[in-house]
Amino acid sequence: MDKYWIIGSSSGIGKSLAKKLDNKGYKLILSSRNESKLHELNSLLNNDHEVLPLDLSNKDQCLSISRKIVESNPDSLNIIFMSAAYSPDDYSDYENIINVNIMGFMHILNVARSFMIKSTNKSKLVICSSLVAYKGLPYSQPYSMTKAALYNLASSLHIELKNKIDVKVITPGFVKTPLTDKNKFPMPFIISSNKAADIIERGIFSKKFEISFPLPMHITMKFLQILPNTLSNFICALLKKSTDSNQ
Repeated sequence: MDKYWIIGSSSGIGKSLAKKLDNKGYKLILSSRNESKLHELNSLLNNDHEVLPLDLSNKDQCLSISRKIVESNPDSLNIIFMSAAYSPDDYSDYENIINVNIMGFMHILNVARSFMIKSTNKSKLVICSSLVAYKGLPYSQPYSMTKAALYNLASSLHIELKNKIDVKVITPGFVKTPLTDKNKFPMPFIISSNKAADIIERGIFSKKFEISFPLPMHITMKFLQILPNTLSNFICALLKKSTDSNQ
């Protein structure tokens, strides 16, 4: 049975996805910074899984845990990267956001990549970006920047490693999680983490590269992306003005 390492599984979409994969009988490695929540989740699952607490802002820890997993020599190593740091309106947290959202994952990939390419069974690499990767929006620049970087990384790896690793990217819109609970603005088309996990689970085992949802938000962001910048920036400025006036 394939093993899935879910990085960011203590809450939100990652937690819901862990429950879905556990119900299917897959072996899991549960990782996040919050060890107590990982053990709480593991106690609720049907099967007993490996719990490996991980602070993505700690380079040495990222490298050592990745080596530990690779050295256990699984038939395949399927990584689902769901972790994200997000501090709306707080530029002072930019270094932590970059470390958690990008650098930690790069440290893991540096160790795991060669093993995943050579694994007995074809490995999967599933990277959670966001629909904000399509168009920069106000009030979340450090977060949006990292999500755009992850989308670019996934796209590059998908092309480079085709037929070696099954690389996919997730681009969610608004999902009800502890992260989006921080937002003080309207979140159109918001869905539950359980519904998001259902969509992601289907996408992981499909042939498509991008797992994007919900459809109305995907269409909206894609439309803003393909418009001339002058026009799309004007529309976004109007939306910002409307949002600001309602706060």
